[in-house]
Amino acid sequence: MKALYAFVVAAVVTACASIQPAAVQVGDRCLRCRRAIGDLRLAGETIDRLRAPHPFRTAGCMAKYVKVTPAQELTAVFVTDYRTGRMLEADQAWFVPTDLPVADSKRTEADYLAFRSRADADAARGNKPMLRWTQVVAEVAGN
Repeated sequence: MKALYAFVVAAVVTACASIQPAAVQVGDRCLRCRRAIGDLRLAGETIDRLRAPHPFRTAGCMAKYVKVTPAQELTAVFVTDYRTGRMLEADQAWFVPTDLPVADSKRTEADYLAFRSRADADAARGNKPMLRWTQVVAEVAGN
């Protein structure tokens, strides 16, 4: 299984060389869960093999999609640096598990904050682990 994730990451890194993320907007609908994107600092985006961008509400939602999507369907995977609001390739980010409030509910859902800098992730993590993208994808439940 680790070899599959390593292959996916290698394919994405190679393909990302000339691909840039499109601007995700507040109110865009997440490709996987169809909920509106409310916080751009949590958003992610995939670029498919036809170079069409697809927004995601959070890194965790996108990881669930990536986990069940054949690697050859994805050209690039981007997440937003929680501190700066700028997108970066998912495999270059550090992730910190977090609990996000669910709109119109008193419950929370497990997800991830992405950071470009390991120091920023370390400052935000408290006693939680820091993860890389392959670990996030391996950890999430399926679609």
